[in-house]
Amino acid sequence: MPEPISMLALGVGFVAAGKAVDDIDKGVGVIAKLVEKLKAKPDLAALKLAQALGEVAKTLQVVDNAAALYLSLGIDQNALEANSLLLLNIDGGSLSTEVMRGRGHCHLIELIYHDCLDKWFHEVFQPDDYTSAKAVFRDLSSADGELFRDLEQVAVSLEAEANVVLDLVLKGEKETARKRVLSAMTALRPLRKTISKTMQTLYAMQSEFVDIAGAV
Repeated sequence: MPEPISMLALGVGFVAAGKAVDDIDKGVGVIAKLVEKLKAKPDLAALKLAQALGEVAKTLQVVDNAAALYLSLGIDQNALEANSLLLLNIDGGSLSTEVMRGRGHCHLIELIYHDCLDKWFHEVFQPDDYTSAKAVFRDLSSADGELFRDLEQVAVSLEAEANVVLDLVLKGEKETARKRVLSAMTALRPLRKTISKTMQTLYAMQSEFVDIAGAV
């Protein structure tokens, strides 16, 4: 069986994606620690905060979906034969297209922060907490050019892998092709675990922010 593919072997862009996921997780963690303080002064802006975090969740979800779709080609013994169209589509760039179509947008996060959240945060938080929250949203507001762009590289890297897998299939080396797909699991697993953890936190916070708005 081929050696597991490392993040570096999948490309520098994949390494950047791993860092982007870690950075987003840290930023989400900062906001999560401030939820109780926001509950002390409920505001309808909480609904907008939930919406802004929803843009982040959409991006993480669509990237995770792309990874799962690729890995599905190797899970079942005859998956490559049964899903030959899927392999062709991935090789043709479908993962990148779906990620770009489904991800969130930083300009919405920026708009929400400046129009709705900054004033609320300023009223509720002490200077240190306000500065921390502002820094998180500053990073998320430029995510299209940095964090979200780096996450898109997961799809690009997997499409390059699909090209290798397709060549193996065309040569009749179907079992080697299947193992090649599965060898990416080692690099994808920690990325997907972090995405899952971050999304759980995001969804939990979104529910809390709906409750905060309902207390107004």
